[in-house]
Amino acid sequence: MNRSLAAAALVLGVTLSGCSAFRVSSSDEAGSKPASVGVGDGQSPSPKATGPTIPNGMSETTVDLGGQCPVEVSLVLGADWADGSGYDGYRLYQAESGAIITFNCFDDDESSPQGVVEKARERMFSTSGSSLGGESTGSLSGGEYWVFHGTLAPDDMRAVDKEDSVIFGAVGGVSVDGRQFKVSVDMLAQADDTEAQDQFRQMLPTVRFGDQVLKAPDLR
Repeated sequence: MNRSLAAAALVLGVTLSGCSAFRVSSSDEAGSKPASVGVGDGQSPSPKATGPTIPNGMSETTVDLGGQCPVEVSLVLGADWADGSGYDGYRLYQAESGAIITFNCFDDDESSPQGVVEKARERMFSTSGSSLGGESTGSLSGGEYWVFHGTLAPDDMRAVDKEDSVIFGAVGGVSVDGRQFKVSVDMLAQADDTEAQDQFRQMLPTVRFGDQVLKAPDLR
C-alpha cells in the first residue's frame, strides 16, 4: 500500500475514534490492570473460552491498542497483513492489495453500552448505496456486541480508494467504572478483492473482546 492510503487510514481512525480512552480499572481489586471481557448469564461464571480455530497460514494475534484501552482485542491474522501505524486506542493493519483492518478503542459519550452499539448500527450503513449483508448480536460482561458484514458505496467515507467496497466488522460497547467504551474492528477491501474477502470470512469468527469469541453471522 502506498503512503497516501496508509496516511488516509490513520486520519480516518482519528476521525472515527474521537477522544482517546483513559485508563480505568474494573474494580478495586483489579488495580491498573485492563478489564477482562467475557460472557455472563447473570447467574454463574462463564467457562473460559478454549480459543478460536486457527486457519492454515494464520496465527492468533493480540492487537496493541495501548495501556489506555480496557478491553483486549485479538483475532487470527495471515502473515501478509503488515502492522502499520497506530497510537493509544488505534491500530492499522494493511495488505499489498490495499485492503486494511482498523482497530479502535475509546471512551464513548453514550450513556450505556447498548447506546454505543445502537449508535454504531444506525450509522454504519447510512450512506446511500451501502447495505448490511448480515449481522449477529450478543452479550459481554458489562456490555454487548454487534458483528456484521455488508457493502459500502464509493461515497462512504470508509470505502477503499472511493470504490465499491466490502466491510466485515465487530463493535462492542463495554461499561467500565461508569464509563462507556467503544471497541471496534473494521475489515475493509474493494469489492473485487476476493482474496481479502476470503480471509475476512475466516478471520471475523475469530475476533475476541477479552476472553469472549464473538458469534459471527452467516458469511456464505
